[in-house]
Amino acid sequence: MTEGKTISLEHFREKKKKEELEKPFPGRLVWLRCPKCQNIEYTEVVAPNGRSHKCGTMVEEVEVKIDLRAELTITHYNLKKIEALLKENEKFKLLKIISKSLDKALLALKRSEETYLERLHISAKQKITIYPGEIVDIKNKLPIIEENKLGLLISEFRFKPEKRFNLR
Repeated sequence: MTEGKTISLEHFREKKKKEELEKPFPGRLVWLRCPKCQNIEYTEVVAPNGRSHKCGTMVEEVEVKIDLRAELTITHYNLKKIEALLKENEKFKLLKIISKSLDKALLALKRSEETYLERLHISAKQKITIYPGEIVDIKNKLPIIEENKLGLLISEFRFKPEKRFNLR
């Protein structure tokens, strides 16, 4: 009989669960561009036969494969950052005009992040979770291109979408 390492079933399950939480979740989103209106937007719906814009023009489409879990992680971080900025802005209510316009801009940004979050979940077609750990520890595993002036993270998918259509 050979002597081997005893494997704890509980330890094995924990290890498998951890591996599952750290595994990329492949998905795809589609960038759309209307050549007539010059409008660029994204969608989670792939249309193999093409689609037309509300102006009637056939749109150009670029399908992008992404790690949905990474995009979800970045978006959750951005939402937390926006909330922190909104709370910080409450301190400056004395400068009402500036404070109100900043609040409006941050709330619009928050809504766009929430919409993106919803679309990521729709694209996944099942419940997915963010990568475990603090953002500073996992930043190098994420497809982050830059951090904007507000401290929000810009993912590779969301960075300069016009370049996907060979526009300058």
